[in-house]
Formats: sequence, C-alpha cells, structure tokens
Amino acid sequence: MPGMQVVDFKTYNYLLTGHGVGMLFWWAIAAHIGGFGNFLLPLMIGAKDVAFPRLNALSWWAFFAANVLFLMTLIPGNHIMTMWTGYPPFSLNNDAGVTALYVFVMHLLGASSIATAVNFLVTYITMRAPGYTFFKTNLFVHTLIAANVIQLVGVPSLAGAVTMLFLDKYLGTNFFNPAKGGDPLIYQNIFWFYSHPVVYVQVLPVFGFYSEIIPVFARRPLFGYTSMVFAVWAITAVSFFLWIHHMFVSGVPNWTRVLFSYTTLLIAVPTGIKIFNWMLTLYRGAIHFRSQMLYALGGVFMFLIGGLTGLPLGMVAIDLGVSDSLFVVGHFHYVLGMAITLGILGAVIHWFPLATGKYYPENLGKLSFWLIFAGANIFYFLQMVAGMLGNPRRYPDYPPIPEWTTLHVIQTIGALILGVGVVIFTYGIIKGLKSGEKASDNPWKSPSLEWKVGVPARAHGHGDHPPRVEPDWHPYRYDKEEILK
Repeated sequence: MPGMQVVDFKTYNYLLTGHGVGMLFWWAIAAHIGGFGNFLLPLMIGAKDVAFPRLNALSWWAFFAANVLFLMTLIPGNHIMTMWTGYPPFSLNNDAGVTALYVFVMHLLGASSIATAVNFLVTYITMRAPGYTFFKTNLFVHTLIAANVIQLVGVPSLAGAVTMLFLDKYLGTNFFNPAKGGDPLIYQNIFWFYSHPVVYVQVLPVFGFYSEIIPVFARRPLFGYTSMVFAVWAITAVSFFLWIHHMFVSGVPNWTRVLFSYTTLLIAVPTGIKIFNWMLTLYRGAIHFRSQMLYALGGVFMFLIGGLTGLPLGMVAIDLGVSDSLFVVGHFHYVLGMAITLGILGAVIHWFPLATGKYYPENLGKLSFWLIFAGANIFYFLQMVAGMLGNPRRYPDYPPIPEWTTLHVIQTIGALILGVGVVIFTYGIIKGLKSGEKASDNPWKSPSLEWKVGVPARAHGHGDHPPRVEPDWHPYRYDKEEILK
C-alpha cells in the first residue's frame, strides 16, 4: 500500500543496499562457486582435493572477514545506503553512509574470488584423472572454470572502481567530481565492465547444474554436448562486450548504443543453444519428475522468461522507456533471482546424498518447489507489469494510483508464498539431516565420477590413485531403459 508504513526512507535505502549486495555476492556467487565448486570440482575430475588447500582456506577467511564487515553495517550509524552499485556522486555524500565499509567489503570479496579462481584453474589443468579430457569434462566443471576466468579478468576492474571511490570521498581526489574535471561516468564504465560479466559468473554454474540434472532424470545423453561446451565459452567471451547497455540512459554516444545493442542481442545465440539442447535432451526420454528435476526445469523456464524479457532491454528505443522502472527489476529477478535460486536448490537435493549419505525428503522437495515457483511468478511477473505501467524502481514510496496499488498487493501475496516455500525447503534440509532415508551408492545411477567415491563422499575424494577414464566413457552416457526408483 502507498505510504511509508513500516520503515523510513533511509532504512529502505539501507535494506535495499543490503539485499542487493547480500544476494548477489553471498548467495548468487558464494553458494555455487564457494560451496558446490569446492565440493564437486575435485570429485568430478577425479582429484584428491583442490591444488592449493591453504590458498583455499585463505580465500574462505577473506570471505569470512567480508561477512563480519557486512554485519557491522547493521549497527546504527554504520548503515550503507549507496545501493549495491555504489554510484557517485551520491556514494560520496555523507547521507550515503560509511562508504569505506562498502569499499573494504568489495576488496575482501574480490581477493577471495581471485584466490578461488586461481585455485580452481590450476586444479582443473593439473589434477584431472588420466583420460578426463576437455571434451569429456562435466558441463558443471566447464561452467565453473569459465566463471572463474571471468573473475580473474573482471575483479581488478571492480577493485579499481571502488578504490577511486574511496580516494574521492576520504582523501580528496576528484576522479568523479565534474566540478574538478572528473566524471561520474568513469565509475559506471569501470564498474559495469566487471559487474555485467558477473551476471554470467552467477548464472553459468547454474547452467552446469541444469546440465548435470536433466540428463540423469531423462535417462538420455545430453543433446549437443560439444555445442554446449562452445556455448559456455562463447558466453564467457561475449560477456565482456555488453556493459554499456547498463548506460543507455546515461548520455553515452549513439554509436556505442548501437554497437552494444548488437552485442547484447548476440549473447542470446549461445544461451539459446543451451535451452534448445536441454529441451531436446528431454525428447523421447524416460523422464523422472523427481524434485531436483522439477527445480531444474523450473529454473530453465524462469531463465527463458528472463531472457525473452531481456531482449527488449537490449534495444535502445525500448530501454530508454523502461530502464528505471520495475520492469527491469522483474526481468532481473527472473534471471538472477529465480533461475539461479531454483538451480541451486535443485543441486542441493541432487547432491544431498553425496554430501550426507541421506536423501532429501522428496515430499518436501516437491511442495517447496511448487510454492516457490508459483510465488515467484506472481511476484516478478507483476513487477514487470507494474513497470510497463510506469511504476519506477528504487523508490521507497509511490502515489496512490489504483492500478499500482492492486499490483503491489498481489505481489506481496506472491512474495509471501515464495517465502513459505523457502522455509519449507530449509525445514527439509534439517529433516533430511536428522532423519532422512539412508541413500544407496550412486542413487541416481549416474556415470559421472563424483559418484564413484561412495555415499557419503569419503574424505580426500579419489585419494592418491585417481580413476582411469576409459576411452568410451562420458559423463552423460545414460541408458533410458534403466528405470530409477
């Protein structure tokens, strides 16, 4: 309902900043790279551990320190209200809060990301099992390595942007002060050079989850495996040539608008290949609708909707009209909110037996999926509708326009349904850990190497004697006649 009824304007800006930073860097990156990446990479390639365990520990402690600093912003007087982007000139204003905390958090997260990226790349290059070649590599591993290549190239750009922000606010430099020869657009260019590719850091490993789950429960080889590999690396390369589309309304020259409009539409080609191949993997398969399969298919659907609504945003004429509206928020959350979240939750269920030796409760998995899926579509689709009706984004309040009010009330109901689904999923994890059914070895009958170490996975993975990969082995070779229980 219109009117500031729960929090004031400053608290709203603080909560919005915390939501953006927390969900992007703590959930959408840390969950599948720091969590699943560390767990699955050595197991999938037939290794004992990552190449540099101590560097891995250092990366975790840097991430932990960033958590501590982030929690310090909860203390009154330490609130950060810069939004997750930290745009100047507002972030240089005292009303923006303690910008230094934002800068230090970004530096610690960046250091953690670079350490992890180096570790994972060296692990993949030097520790693969004999016969585990580039074109026999799991798609999750391809996407994980590609995401970390982006981190290696892009994180220094983010570090430079926030460092200049710190110098401007606290040491009197004028990188972004137009009155002294600076330009706020410098920050936007440097920031988005990393922060658009980071979208693919977040979504590529989730594409890997879809590629691991869908063939298992379709009992079919992954369709077009080679094209999927090339698509992953094409997305990685093209991701660095898209950042200006975040600045179409910022006064950039028309030639850059035209060029980056083309590159924005170009990336739809490799992503479209992936969706096409996932669907053809299902064709004539013996499909088992286990809860993780529902999460994977639901995630593909959410990404498809997010992608289709993102194409108009790559067209300058349309983007100029909706760029600062809730349409962008709805589109963004279809892609980075729910496509990623559904993929991660499906991965939790899929590899739950490998991590714990127990099954995730199937009934709770399906119930939570349908609640999350329904709630998210109500919430985010109606956000896009509100945006098309002119409702701006990042505003803590809005005028009492009946159409907007109705849409926001229904969105709130959708958000509550989504929240109930998340609570049920979390309860399922606790119940599975406490009283879950004991899992058998390789419960999903997958040929992938991570299931060769027993259930639960033993310490040090494959040990000092990695498995030898036979010439006819492939991680996606399934027999559809083999029916899963």
